[in-house]
Amino acid sequence: MAAPRIGERYRGIEGRSGYLLRQAWQAFFGAMERALRAHGLTGVQYGVLSVLARDDGMSGADLARATHTTPQAMNGVLVTLEREGLIERQPHATHGRILETWLAPEGRKRVEAATPAVRTLERAIEQDLTPEQLDVVKAWLVSSAQRMTERG
Repeated sequence: MAAPRIGERYRGIEGRSGYLLRQAWQAFFGAMERALRAHGLTGVQYGVLSVLARDDGMSGADLARATHTTPQAMNGVLVTLEREGLIERQPHATHGRILETWLAPEGRKRVEAATPAVRTLERAIEQDLTPEQLDVVKAWLVSSAQRMTERG
């Protein structure tokens, strides 16, 4: 028996919220990966660059937390981004073992060029919602993440 299509049975409104959240994330992430290929980025790389565009100077550990990845995986991402000239890393002024990460000019250009593709995908998932409904969905997503983080 083949798995039901998205929207049918347990892959539709009969499904459990955690499963449906993962299904939506997987579909979005796959679409984002495909869209970002044209810009020479992966989803995680785009996440790092977009976080740095708003909060420059973060450590690798902070970037891992902000982009929901492990510190070990983040180190590999940062090595690649630095090698491509998209970021620069410097020792922290008082904590020399901590490397602060800064968005390089080429990284800023790359994230700015890729952002419209990501925004197009976000608009696609938001298209059936009023601004008020979108606010409710975003609040639910944030509070859900907070509750799950508190549970450990």
